[in-house]
Amino acid sequence: MKPLYIYFLAASLACTSCSDSWLDLNPSTSVPTDQAFSSLEDAQSALNGIYRLASAHSYYGDNFFYFGDCRAADVQARMTKGDGRRVSPYYEYNVKATDSFNSSLPWNQVYKVIRQTNNLIAATESGLIKTTDEAALNEIKAQALAMRGLALYDLIRVFAMPYSYDNGQSLGVPIVTTATDQSSKPARNTVAECYDQIITDLTNSLAGLSKEKKDGCLNYWAVQGILSRVYLNKLDYPNAYKAATDVIENSKSLYQLYTRDEYPTVWGKEYTSESLFEFYFSLTEPSGGSGGEGAPMVYANEEKVDWNNLILSEDYLNLLDEDPQDVRHSVMQVSAIANNTDLPEAARDKKVYLAKFPGKTGDPRDNNLCIVRLSEIYLNAAEAGLKIGGEQATKGMEYLNEVITNRTTNTAMKVNAAADFTLERILKERRKELVGEGLAVYDYTRNKLPVERKGSWHLTSLDTSGAYTIQPNDSRLAIPIPQTEIDANPNLVQNP
Repeated sequence: MKPLYIYFLAASLACTSCSDSWLDLNPSTSVPTDQAFSSLEDAQSALNGIYRLASAHSYYGDNFFYFGDCRAADVQARMTKGDGRRVSPYYEYNVKATDSFNSSLPWNQVYKVIRQTNNLIAATESGLIKTTDEAALNEIKAQALAMRGLALYDLIRVFAMPYSYDNGQSLGVPIVTTATDQSSKPARNTVAECYDQIITDLTNSLAGLSKEKKDGCLNYWAVQGILSRVYLNKLDYPNAYKAATDVIENSKSLYQLYTRDEYPTVWGKEYTSESLFEFYFSLTEPSGGSGGEGAPMVYANEEKVDWNNLILSEDYLNLLDEDPQDVRHSVMQVSAIANNTDLPEAARDKKVYLAKFPGKTGDPRDNNLCIVRLSEIYLNAAEAGLKIGGEQATKGMEYLNEVITNRTTNTAMKVNAAADFTLERILKERRKELVGEGLAVYDYTRNKLPVERKGSWHLTSLDTSGAYTIQPNDSRLAIPIPQTEIDANPNLVQNP
């Protein structure tokens, strides 16, 4: 039997060379399948490695966590750092195909995860893993399937136009579901084809996943939550509603919305009552936690100004000021530096720092990264219910009000009449609740709304890049495919 080559990665070995091509399938760490996967423990170690790869730099460790916010209206760069640097090229909509930080590395890192999941799935199906615990092996395979589906979804939300642009007919990314060799040069599939594969992987994983809480791992409820997000952005509202309400109604013994009293205290804590799925970090696992340039540090309010280049826009502060009783004011802070000259002048005495990532020990680098949170699922159900209408709209309004009443004592904020249950009201609540959690720009794109940057301290570099307003058909919503990949693979077509 010709051995399949896989990566045998324990969680501590997840960091690999930034220059590795996603097509490089035989690095020095690879060993034949029949040596690497002989036990259930081997398979679990490989799965741990997949989670660590997904939480690393150039994936959820930074780019993919803050991408969706700094492309929208409520989070902005505090200064422009120029081409090829973190944060500001996303904010300014001027990423280049030759940009390593913002194009090449994210592309490569996510395809590493896909490559690892393909190898692990193949190993679980090969019969080479000897175990009497078939349920445990099936659960490992199910988590790998779900991670592959999530990874493909993440690629198309960055490197492709939204499904709403043309019902998924534009180009997505290559779908790779089997172990391939270095001669493989796949073409880009359409966005619709990518969504079909994403939904297939996520749906096929459900039967093998646990319905118990699995801290740091995907379980059934987390994947249903991801499916509600995927279906919503695919404009499949019945399935989005079905997945979201399954989580809301059937996992109450495990997950509950933060109360208004709890809300100020939960940030920085791990595996809280709303967390369906999060990546674990400590200052030693991996070494240095998420690092000095990881997603939590990009938002950090510190006495040293360095990588912390994301702040809240004036438009967002004005939105939250509509309700002084809103508890979400508690995660906004004035700069730790008096008269901070590294902030736009108009922002220096304002609460522009988002304090959702203080860290477990007071160091943002050991803050876990929550990828799926229950409040989002309530708001997904509300939006899907509104768009379906009828009984689902009535229930959707209830879900929206549950979020609202757990965030403010101001009863005027509740939606009390069907006529007031509107898309505008739902999106306003999503802005308030989910800021800094990587989802904002997709609220605009799926609803074909322009992103309008308002307020007095947006950077003038938006003028230069023409990015004060981003229309829903702006081709820059899809960042360029890395030029290195275009050069190496004649079957790849660059984004416009």
